[in-house]
Amino acid sequence: MKNPKEKKSEAIIAYESYTARVGKETIPCYTPSIGKEELALVTDVIERNWLSENKYTREFESKLAEICERKYAVCFGNATAALISGMKGLGLKTGDEIIVPSLSHSADPNSISATGATPVFADVDEETLCLSVKTIEVVRTARTKAILYVCAYGNTGALDTITRYAKKHKLFLINDSAPALFGTYKGKPIPSYGDFSVLSFFADKTITTGEGGMLLSDNTKLVSEANIYKHDGRRERGVDTIERRGYNFRITELQSAVGVAQLKKADYFVKRKKEILGIYRKKLSGVSGVRVFAFNSLADAVPHRAILFVPNAKKLIRHLETCGIGARTLFMPMHSQPAYGEKGHFPITEKLFKTGVCLPSAPNLKQEEIEYVCSEITNYYQTR
Repeated sequence: MKNPKEKKSEAIIAYESYTARVGKETIPCYTPSIGKEELALVTDVIERNWLSENKYTREFESKLAEICERKYAVCFGNATAALISGMKGLGLKTGDEIIVPSLSHSADPNSISATGATPVFADVDEETLCLSVKTIEVVRTARTKAILYVCAYGNTGALDTITRYAKKHKLFLINDSAPALFGTYKGKPIPSYGDFSVLSFFADKTITTGEGGMLLSDNTKLVSEANIYKHDGRRERGVDTIERRGYNFRITELQSAVGVAQLKKADYFVKRKKEILGIYRKKLSGVSGVRVFAFNSLADAVPHRAILFVPNAKKLIRHLETCGIGARTLFMPMHSQPAYGEKGHFPITEKLFKTGVCLPSAPNLKQEEIEYVCSEITNYYQTR
């Protein structure tokens, strides 16, 4: 039993502070849409009494491979695990450099580091929030073996050009399309690009399994290797021979069942997320100093977040928090994080972090809630 006089750890204090802050949000930044459909399939899993990967996992993989126009799809416990296994499957190792945008989730450089390779941070293009050939060229060296392309907030830049560039320089192209499911670029699914791509099914993604991820590829050898790393270094469950120093990166059947149910609602989720972004754009179009981010016109992107650019992101977020509105900054630049602490030149990334705001954008957001958010933003800038 815990001593009531025992001091709380820094981690517990930080967690309690976070939950207290989020608990005050009457309009959260994001909430998943879960209902009776998911409950029915989860109940079926429990009644079958097989909670590890089974029929729903295979069905989830099959459907995602078809949607993303890939030959293979492999479920993982999360997208980070998919990235690590995919990169190890490609043979990336210590001494190799992998270019990654500083404007990214920590999963991206962390997964590179987990393979033993070195993440090399690059700036991004201001219009797309993604890498470009220009920003890649600045940091490419003789040791560069791969590009980890991040589809920031569901958007993409010139993926076809990046693909040609990677082939020309004999580089692997890894496509972190974690939030870009159901989006297309020039008529092709965004996750169909790259030597392999990954998806995330975290609670704030278009479809969710709570946690969870997927690796997609057309490369038989790569998928086979990644699957070995996923299954503790063996080819499959029930096999005793350990061929690699692998991991337990499996998803659960409960999560996959939720994913299968979510896929049946995906069309509505996509439609609603686009509608919400359109409402924000219309309502805030006349507010001086405020710009709603425009996703790539050559893509049919699904907005993972409704993003606003303002003079000072943190000041606006503090105001919205007092109104019970959940808002967030963009990714804190990874090059400046304590784990990496690099001093390179990243002017666009730093500018985007200082000015970008993620607004509430869940499909279940009500019209009056969106209007309230817009009115608070409008009033905030009109009184200054």
